[in-house]
Amino acid sequence: MALMETKIHVLPEALCNKIAAGEVVERPSSVVKELLENSLDAGASDILIELEAGGKRLIRISDNGCGMNRQDAFLSFERHATSKIRTDADLFALTTLGFRGEALASIASVSRLRLTTSDNDAGLGQQIYAEGGKIKTANEVGFPQGTTIEVRNLFFNLPARKKFLRKEQTELGHAADVVTKQALANPAVSFRLKHNERIMLDLRREKGVRERVAALLGRSLLPDLLTVDKRSNEDLQLTGLISQPQLTRSAASHIYTFINGRYIRDRVVQHAVMDGYRHLLMKGRYPVVVLFIQIDPAQVDINVHPTKHEVRFREQSQVHDFIVESLRQTLRPAGWLEKKSEIPPPGEVENYLPLRQTQAANHDAYCQVGDDSVREATNQYFPQEEASRPNDSNIAATISPLSLPPDQLIYTESSAAHIQYTLPGSESSGFFSRLQILGQYHQSYILCQEGSDLILIDQHAAHERVGFEKLRHAYTAGKIPSQALLFPDVLELDFNSATALSENLQELEQLGFEIEPFGGKSFALKAIPQLLENRNVSGLVVDIALELERIGHTAQLRESIDEVLILMACHSVIRANQALSNLEITSLFQELDRIDFKANCPHGRPVIQRMTLTEIERLFRRQ
Repeated sequence: MALMETKIHVLPEALCNKIAAGEVVERPSSVVKELLENSLDAGASDILIELEAGGKRLIRISDNGCGMNRQDAFLSFERHATSKIRTDADLFALTTLGFRGEALASIASVSRLRLTTSDNDAGLGQQIYAEGGKIKTANEVGFPQGTTIEVRNLFFNLPARKKFLRKEQTELGHAADVVTKQALANPAVSFRLKHNERIMLDLRREKGVRERVAALLGRSLLPDLLTVDKRSNEDLQLTGLISQPQLTRSAASHIYTFINGRYIRDRVVQHAVMDGYRHLLMKGRYPVVVLFIQIDPAQVDINVHPTKHEVRFREQSQVHDFIVESLRQTLRPAGWLEKKSEIPPPGEVENYLPLRQTQAANHDAYCQVGDDSVREATNQYFPQEEASRPNDSNIAATISPLSLPPDQLIYTESSAAHIQYTLPGSESSGFFSRLQILGQYHQSYILCQEGSDLILIDQHAAHERVGFEKLRHAYTAGKIPSQALLFPDVLELDFNSATALSENLQELEQLGFEIEPFGGKSFALKAIPQLLENRNVSGLVVDIALELERIGHTAQLRESIDEVLILMACHSVIRANQALSNLEITSLFQELDRIDFKANCPHGRPVIQRMTLTEIERLFRRQ
């Protein structure tokens, strides 16, 4: 009887390794990452990374870690052979960077790999050479304690994969980025990166992350970085450095986040970081952040993706809110307003402006607010008699720019309630109130003096922040008024979004929504927050459901409400080309001292700039 032909068959071991390599080894930087993690897990304090042709021709990593004996060296080439875990329980108590044991086998299957290692001080080591995943030679050699792994001709046996590699400088950039991330997380380890025999990075051992940030990202950043050190009651700790709002980048490439020493690129954490800077940065700008999250390993799953960049938190809403509040608490004091600005280098005086380059480049940028655009150049916010303002019966549509704000707001029950101010009883002793007022420039900027420094304040941006904070406080102080819909909207959601929305209906009700299940995965939207009556609220609810599903928390509604409040504040406060008396300026300064986040308007533009006497004297060639 002839054997029946089967459709299912077992793949050869060599092909399995190549498939695994496709998950682990994407490009040379992937090899650098895996081997660096092994070196760090081995307790190395000195690591040398050598590359040729961006790593396409050669990757060699040498360390002074614990090394391996002959038997361990051979076992390290086997798939899923590891010293990091032994039982199921170890998966939920991981303290090492690597643990699955597939890296070396996968790398060896797509390269020519030479491993040289020693676990003793006697100078006796082992050297194993593998090609395409097959061990060719194994010898005893003289070698100090530690390990050197040499990877040549990556993807030599997979030409289709090799074609996807980029130019030499591109691949070098990716590899340098991997080294940067590992170096930030391990300041006590020295790293040297060489490319084509040239030293690219030479990082000595440092006592802390601030010194390592200075060496990697630039010492000039340090004055603009704030220290974060927060701990919750749930064994959750957040430490690191975050930039003040005036220090930004055009991309999120300078946001470095780590979980228990492991670099991650997690959407919950990224969302929390940006939420912490909400209304402090201009649109399209990102902070410089180096944050380390320490959490019980049992509360986080790092084994959700082969690259281990993504994680899954057991209580992701709790982690998200902890990060947001920690950043807001660190940014709130604003004691850095009084910091002296940097002195420009000699030779750059001719082109020097007191505004930082990143701010000046964006000074005339459009800031999108809801359905309207507010161009933030001074020639666009002159006083307007017929400025369009959102209609709301419970929130003030105007703020008098010439009255003196009080600690408490008084409301009238008219169809367009007006915020009234009363004269403060005592003079504030805050930073702004202590400034010596010199006058106005172009009826748009307030000139002040503090000691020997010249202080410039954008009067529109300053009062816009005051107005926004008061409107937001007034709106959230009591029950948010709802507006019933004449015809309820029926929303169709997918299963996950519907589940997330149904679990948060009570919270949404407190925010002014009335939503009822309508059978299956459908919901009836019967009432909405009154302030959003002219907006696409049905689409907003769908977005809220998606966000609840994604991170277990929503900021979409708050952001939408804040957009309207920003628009109201922008059209209702002191504008450029508006003369102010000293009494009005004093009142504005007292209000600034009463609020948080006073250094930026709600669009993220700076409120204050400082010029030292030294800077001014250099402009006039007196130094």
